Amino acid sequence: MLSIFLCLLLILLPLSAETDKPEISISVEQAVAIALKQNPEIKALEKDLEIARSQTAINSALPDTELGLEIAALKFPGHPAVEQETSFGLLQNIPFPGKIKLRKREGLLGENEAALRLEKASILLSARVKKTYYRALFQQKTGEILLKNLEFLEEIQKNAISKYPLQTAGYRDLIRLKLEMARTKNDLIQAQKELAVCLQELVVLLGLEQPVKPVLTSRLEFNPEGFRLEEFTASKKQLSPTLRLAKLAREKAELNVKQAGLNRLPDFSFGLFSPSKKPGATGFSFGLSYPLFAGKRISGERTLAEAERQKAGDWLRAVEKFYESRVNQVTAEIGQCLEQMKIFEENLLKEIAAELEKALEDYRLGRLDYLNLLDLFRNSSLIQLEYYRTVYLFYDSLAGLEAAGEDLE
Repeated sequence: MLSIFLCLLLILLPLSAETDKPEISISVEQAVAIALKQNPEIKALEKDLEIARSQTAINSALPDTELGLEIAALKFPGHPAVEQETSFGLLQNIPFPGKIKLRKREGLLGENEAALRLEKASILLSARVKKTYYRALFQQKTGEILLKNLEFLEEIQKNAISKYPLQTAGYRDLIRLKLEMARTKNDLIQAQKELAVCLQELVVLLGLEQPVKPVLTSRLEFNPEGFRLEEFTASKKQLSPTLRLAKLAREKAELNVKQAGLNRLPDFSFGLFSPSKKPGATGFSFGLSYPLFAGKRISGERTLAEAERQKAGDWLRAVEKFYESRVNQVTAEIGQCLEQMKIFEENLLKEIAAELEKALEDYRLGRLDYLNLLDLFRNSSLIQLEYYRTVYLFYDSLAGLEAAGEDLE
């Protein structure tokens, strides 16, 4: 027991600063919810959505109304006097019908784009939080298994030391026990270090302002009930923000083509004026703004818009191929994990448990020596660790499936 105490002391000393931090109990679902609420990147994208909405209102508004004052027949020294005329009025510029509608449509597409970028970032952040959380759970479970292994090795060592003077246990057995204990302690220290790194990464992802120490309340258990892979992937494709962003880019490019076509059409201005010499009379003005000598500019705008539309179509096809490739890759990983879990649950776990129980009984009866017991014990520990590693990889792949295809910039 002394060696276990020393091992724990070595582990806890580097982490003494962590004990000063307040603890917060958190499940994986709570971790995702906190991250989506507190993460700075999400907050910034929410502001981008507000900016896009404001920009829509700005771009879809009519031009400013002009207030005009005209003075005719000013008197200059040396010139004969003339009757002065003053006219006061309002002038309003009005774009050609359809231009404002297209601008508003463009603004709404910008709002949709900002909303989709926020949704995409939320999906990626949620997947990162889950991956980090489950990795921390695996390191925590690894530490628990290794600590139990140390206790078991301590008991074996006590028996070996007591039997050594009676020559029922050899010196080689004691050396092998010490080596096994040293290896287990090193593995335990490494697992604790990696757990601390995972918890720190989790705190950063959650966007918590004050330093805290998360206490993980979810458990690393294999529970695939209710999960339908094909249904999930089908619904995921329909809702994928990356695919919708690519389709939105094509729609914006098509809108730009329409706008380029309208740029050759004139804008108008209308005004009402009141002359000073005829009280009660009203004047009317009409103006036309026509791009008479802008043929080169208009042609360039139409060519550019058409090229961007073709580029958007090519990009959409590339995104669809990338999305399908990533989803198929992660789906294959999930299938491999499920096959691996079947092997563990149907064969390895039951077989090694029965073998270890029989070996302990044989050891107590003197029918099994230390070295064979250690080999069997080590195999049992490795199987447990690999089982939980497979459970971790399964949930890591599930989180990866949520983000599959969304990691394209």
